Amino acid sequence: MSIIATVIACIVVMALAVPFSMVGQGGGSTYVPVLLVAGMEFHAASTTSLFMIMLASLAATLVFGRKKTVDWKLLLSIVPLAILGSFAGGYVAHFVSALVLKIIFALVLTIAAFFMLRPTTEGQTPSFMPQWGCWDRSCGGHQYRISMGLLIPATALAGFIAGMIGVGGGLFVLPLLILLFGCPTRIAIGVSSTYVGIAALPGFIGHLVGGSAFNIWVALPLAAAAFAGATLGPMLSLKVSVARLRVVLAIVLIALAIWMVVNVFIK
Repeated sequence: MSIIATVIACIVVMALAVPFSMVGQGGGSTYVPVLLVAGMEFHAASTTSLFMIMLASLAATLVFGRKKTVDWKLLLSIVPLAILGSFAGGYVAHFVSALVLKIIFALVLTIAAFFMLRPTTEGQTPSFMPQWGCWDRSCGGHQYRISMGLLIPATALAGFIAGMIGVGGGLFVLPLLILLFGCPTRIAIGVSSTYVGIAALPGFIGHLVGGSAFNIWVALPLAAAAFAGATLGPMLSLKVSVARLRVVLAIVLIALAIWMVVNVFIK
């Protein structure tokens, strides 16, 4: 990548990191195409993107953590199986049609966006959801009850599907927490913000061990741009009403759904 291409990529990355970090996402689905357009080779772009996600996640976690909207106990309870599910999904991916998976994924994101826009009682579990192994939680001034007997296997399945498709598990975990498990929107965003960084770490290490090209001197300014955007995003998120935050999340989910469909036809 030339110096000019790197500067332009940094500006674009920072702009993308703001809305994604507002709603607890790493933005990795958009970083890779930006780096490819800037002239980076695919494997190097994937590795660099994971590095950027980790730094963006760290920035968001610092902001949300200070405001006490990261439920650390809830986060740590779902991370192990979610990451194992992601590894398993990545392993069996070549046995399943990527075309079918990406279309299904896009439909799921679109449906989740639709329900995000519907009026709802914040932090209320849908009546059709069984309550197994309930855990009463308190975080950031919110009181809520999580059905851990369902959430843990659900996040493992979410990780598995995300691993097969090759996207961040936070795209599934966040809507799951809000729509099906009654987690308050701000808490779910805080949990997802940290989750995406943790989930990106093993992938980053795997790329390095596997021999993927990684230029730290190019990656650092890009990661700094992601860090800056992911610091601003959460600050804006905390100032926006929950209703408007859900609209932002719906827009991000729909945009990613459209990108997933477009991605099917350009490969």
